[in-house]
Amino acid sequence: MVKKNSICIFVSAVMMLFLPWCAVTFIKGDNAMAVCFLLFYAINPVTAVAIGICSGCRIGTLWFQPILLAVFFLLGTWIFFDMGERAFLLYAAVYLLLGCTVMLSTSFLVRKRAG
Repeated sequence: MVKKNSICIFVSAVMMLFLPWCAVTFIKGDNAMAVCFLLFYAINPVTAVAIGICSGCRIGTLWFQPILLAVFFLLGTWIFFDMGERAFLLYAAVYLLLGCTVMLSTSFLVRKRAG
């Protein structure tokens, strides 16, 4: 269980902290805006769903992973883009909702399948 927790935390940190840093550091001009759109509308939602699936398989020990993902997203965007920008709260809420919905759905399916 510690291994699955560590993997989820690592994936969340890489996707929500490292990728925004890479976007700000290495990509300039209009390309940076395209990468941000890709992050906010494709990569981050897919990551939220993946973390939800992973945490739904063992909801008793991994229930906090969607929350951690949203917190990492806020930290990453506020550090590397604009500190305190309220629009990022909406994105974090959507990622949290996505992750929790998928987590609960996966947990329901796992329990239904088990017995």
